[in-house]
Amino acid sequence: MSKNILVVDDDHILGEELEKVLSGAGYATRRCMSVPEARQVWNKTKVDLCLVDIVMPGPSGKVFCREVRERSDAAIIMMSSLSDQDTIIALLDIGADDYIVKPFTFPEMLARTRAVLRRRTDRIKTHSVSTMQIGGWTFDLQLRRLSNTESLTVPLTQSEATVLRFLAQSPGVVFSREDILAVARTRQHAGKDDRAVDTLIKRLRRKIEVEPSNPSHILTEWGKGYTFQN
Repeated sequence: MSKNILVVDDDHILGEELEKVLSGAGYATRRCMSVPEARQVWNKTKVDLCLVDIVMPGPSGKVFCREVRERSDAAIIMMSSLSDQDTIIALLDIGADDYIVKPFTFPEMLARTRAVLRRRTDRIKTHSVSTMQIGGWTFDLQLRRLSNTESLTVPLTQSEATVLRFLAQSPGVVFSREDILAVARTRQHAGKDDRAVDTLIKRLRRKIEVEPSNPSHILTEWGKGYTFQN
């Protein structure tokens, strides 16, 4: 089944060319020239990927990006002639999956499209899995508990289960305390030095590690945060 792509850009020529290229690559493509128009299409159509320009008359592409991310797991690629790092980081922080600087080549756009759609598919598959294997433990995502072959069952709190899943889904990636605190959502964001994260990690280590003081799964990256190894 072809993926549905929504192009939102007030540049008529570029939008028309993108629609032609994407349709030629086998994608079902719709094109809009403003955020209000895109909202109307969004409400009537299942969308797998949005290609959104930042600067348009009326509401900006940034606003639409935030709206999409709050409502769905659709992939988002932002487009703009702006190339400063602060702009790129800000858009990734609010939920964009990728950012491409204009002018770009269509082969590059197609490659990025394939990449973000592939990651979206992997993400959906991951979220549909009901259990994960962590060392000698089976992590039941629905029941929020660990069990092993010796019939030992260890319950997890909501925050523990959420953070363990988050870390285990991205082995080898270093996450800051700030990242983990945002995922845990135990309280208002309190910055990277909040010790609540360290306490939560200690609790998880006591539950999943053979030697909590010498962990093999949740590792400390000094000055950076934590990373997961299976």
